Amino acid sequence: MPTGRGTPRVAFLAGILILATVLSRGGEKSPQEPHDLNWRTRSPFGVNAHLPSPQDFDAMEKAGLQWARIDLTWDHMEPEPGQYDWQCLDAIIEQAESHHVRLLGILGYTPPWASSGPTIYDPPRDTEQWKVFVRAMVGRYRGRITHWSLWNEPNSRTFFKGSMTQFIHGVLIPGAKAAKEADPECKIVGPDLAHLHGAEWDRWMDAILAEGGCYLDVISHHCYQKDPKKVFRELEGPKFFWEPDAVRNILESHHQEGKPFWLTEVGWKSTEVGPEKQAGYLISFLRGVERMPWIGKVFIFELKDFKGDPGYGLLDLEEKPKPAFTALRNYILQKEAEAGP
Repeated sequence: MPTGRGTPRVAFLAGILILATVLSRGGEKSPQEPHDLNWRTRSPFGVNAHLPSPQDFDAMEKAGLQWARIDLTWDHMEPEPGQYDWQCLDAIIEQAESHHVRLLGILGYTPPWASSGPTIYDPPRDTEQWKVFVRAMVGRYRGRITHWSLWNEPNSRTFFKGSMTQFIHGVLIPGAKAAKEADPECKIVGPDLAHLHGAEWDRWMDAILAEGGCYLDVISHHCYQKDPKKVFRELEGPKFFWEPDAVRNILESHHQEGKPFWLTEVGWKSTEVGPEKQAGYLISFLRGVERMPWIGKVFIFELKDFKGDPGYGLLDLEEKPKPAFTALRNYILQKEAEAGP
């Protein structure tokens, strides 16, 4: 088990020994294959795009992004029992395919008719209804959407009002089983935890990997920090013994380090750091990821600014490119040139 989680203070000498151990672990490299830099077949970068429009896919293609994480939530897709909004999603799938963008689909939140509480963020009242929805979605797009997430940031009360046990045994495990029934070749990506100390991300990751890790084909996580160095420290260490452990060390403690790891949300707000620094942080982070082969993909948050919380977008509220968009495109062009034909 990781060494954090409110460990009481120990003797000074013991503290030094633990710190030395953590520092040494933070510098280790797992024996995994390096990035596949054939960008035309397996780009390591994607973007969070919610429910993208045709113009959004045009922007992704222009930027050279080949993956998009999108919101295919239960409350939107099945607003009434058995009534699916296939027309909307079919159009998105067609646009993705025509722009050569692969999709990571986020399933969950509960429609009011199926919710155990007053909000869409409450757990499903009946797990069987959740499984029916998952089977319907995964089955319809079998072979077209191959990667699925079962909820978003379940450790955050903003997005999930239930308990850890309700998520693991009422959402994750039954959802993963239902998805595999519909498409045995699909990949389950999760748990997409919010890296917040107040949300006990480390305790949630421990429990999820211990009880449901075998149902995850790809381990995923979200991490926002002041600058790229701080993100790397949270992901890889070194960490002090009184802090929550680094993400990578928790994976190793559960023998999950051999699985693909995707950072499915990371980014900086131009409204806080400025447009130029947003671009600089993004490219600095992506260059750093090149030296961390255990991180398979990075999904930038987000494609365009959201009116309710603007700043993270590569495009502004008028959908015009920010410096971060241009910097990303130039970076990808450089990598394509390095990779060769």
